[in-house]
Amino acid sequence: MVAKKTARPHRSLLVVLLAVPAFVATSFATASPAAAAPIGNPSLEIPVGCPGARGVIQIEWEGTRSAKVHWELTDTSSDGKSPVIKIAARDESGAGTSWVFQNGDVAFVINGGYDDSVSGGGNSWDPAGLAQFNHVEVKVSNGTSAQGTTCSVTKNAYNYTRLAYQYALNQIDKRYVLGAEGPDAYDCSGLVKYAYNRVANFPGWGSVRSSAQQYEWARSEANNNNADLGNLKSRDAIRVSRSQLKVGDLIFYSGHVGFYAGGGQLYSAMSPSAGIGYTSIDYTTPLGYYRVVGVTG
Repeated sequence: MVAKKTARPHRSLLVVLLAVPAFVATSFATASPAAAAPIGNPSLEIPVGCPGARGVIQIEWEGTRSAKVHWELTDTSSDGKSPVIKIAARDESGAGTSWVFQNGDVAFVINGGYDDSVSGGGNSWDPAGLAQFNHVEVKVSNGTSAQGTTCSVTKNAYNYTRLAYQYALNQIDKRYVLGAEGPDAYDCSGLVKYAYNRVANFPGWGSVRSSAQQYEWARSEANNNNADLGNLKSRDAIRVSRSQLKVGDLIFYSGHVGFYAGGGQLYSAMSPSAGIGYTSIDYTTPLGYYRVVGVTG
């Protein structure tokens, strides 16, 4: 994970909230919310913005149905336009629920001028009506539709780790067989491949199959990351430290790979005698810790 940025001090500013259906601009209200503390160890933090508007979104995936989301929006232009941010939770089909901002509206507009910034969120979000929280959709525009929007960016950040981990957990009573990829038996990398391929919108592993290949893929992708993770792709990986580990992260060893299960435990297809289950992450020396992520838009 990249180093966490220090939160910007926020000055008093006029905040204009947009009371509309998701991603449609019509009417306005005013408010002045206090700045929200960022998430200390998010699953992912990425920029979402374009000329005139800089957004930063943090996501901490809590499971297959919920997440913490923190957002920040800054006006980076003196053109007089008011940047807008909109957030939604989506299932695999793209259907979902809009984020409700501080005054009960579904879009947030700042109107304080150049370099004004506002932030919010950070609490657990369990969107109604979603069987699975597949991805967060974030849209940032440099102005309202009434002002004339000249730039707009939408990004989707996917909940691969927790969904894949749950699919892997569902295989706990299956057998270990070297070279097997399911659905009745698995080896270590076969379980990882199967679990991720079950996640809707995951692009697939392609020719990446063995634990050694998965490790080399993760290392290569992490080495190509920009400092702000602004270049992430639909199937990507970020390197994390041991202290940053979250449930569902992949831990690699010489000849083995498994999911971090929390509490210092590894969940994996271990061997014919041990089967699929739990062991200490320190049963031998790890090669590295990686998080599989996906961002589109």
